[in-house]
Amino acid sequence: MKTLFDYLNYYKDEPFDVIPFNEVDCLILAMFSYVRLDGIVPKEKRESISMSEACSLFLSKYSEKDFKKEYWMFPISYKLVKQLSLSKRYFYIKLYHLVTSTDSNGQFGAITMRLPNGITYISFEGTDSSISGWKEDFELMYKCPIYSQKLAVQYFDETLNLFDREIYVGGHSKGGNLAMYGYMYGKPYYKRRVKKVYNFDGPGFLDDIFYSDLYKDLSTKLTMIVPRESIVGMMLNHGDYQVVSSTHKGMMQHEGTSWECFGGYFVTTSLSKKSLKFEQNLNDYINGMTLEERKNFVDTVFAVFEKSNITNIMQLKDFKIAHLLSIMKEFNNVPSNTKRNLVAMLRIFITGMN
Repeated sequence: MKTLFDYLNYYKDEPFDVIPFNEVDCLILAMFSYVRLDGIVPKEKRESISMSEACSLFLSKYSEKDFKKEYWMFPISYKLVKQLSLSKRYFYIKLYHLVTSTDSNGQFGAITMRLPNGITYISFEGTDSSISGWKEDFELMYKCPIYSQKLAVQYFDETLNLFDREIYVGGHSKGGNLAMYGYMYGKPYYKRRVKKVYNFDGPGFLDDIFYSDLYKDLSTKLTMIVPRESIVGMMLNHGDYQVVSSTHKGMMQHEGTSWECFGGYFVTTSLSKKSLKFEQNLNDYINGMTLEERKNFVDTVFAVFEKSNITNIMQLKDFKIAHLLSIMKEFNNVPSNTKRNLVAMLRIFITGMN
């Protein structure tokens, strides 16, 4: 089946006034936020560089071998830039206001793109494969706002201007959650101009946010898309979503470049039994905990990862439950019910990786 790379190749010479801006374009621009563009795209709000020039500078700065040992989205982002560098459809998109931040508080990235047809797209970067990035995702289980959500609101309000009349906001993984949060808590003046908010397989919200009037307003503009074996997108409360087919299996379906499409539309399907079971089990575990218990649970999960020298989520593919049990014996101050929940949850998570 075809993916967004096939879409890019087939429609590479078609301008937006011939093939209108669509949800596959939205995913492409969401995935573009993973590209390492520091020193290429201006950090300033009023300075820009064309997509064509940015891709050319990126390819002159990096080679494919620079990404061979990288996990997750970075090798894919190199391939994406190569495809975009050949696509006249995207040549004249202007790139603005690149913001990237990774420290002990969390990880955040965003970029603004203005299309030749007047559309503005704000793309929030998703989680990379680092354990520190994933810990921030899991912090959503017990607190809001997290560090990157605060930055998303700030970015939304600071980036837009009087000339932005048709605005789209989107992101993949955690970036999808940031797109929703940035819109919800952004200035009403700009929110009125937003046509669509896209969450591509990103987490939802705690009860107080999900059942708020702000989320009710968001839901009228929200499109949430998840793959058949979604894990990240099943976390916390979320509304209606569209399920799409993927060329990958298990956890690797989270990779948006694997989603199948036909023209400007995704190939739809239904959630797998594995994904439905994960969602139900996750809800059962976290709904039975107080916020403080959830915090302790998350802290324990990542303490186990640290003890196991796991620094990248992809290492879980080779993680053994027996090893987990031996490590758990060292945590004398962790309640037995937390240990049981931890073992059960990681068993589900590791199963989802394979």
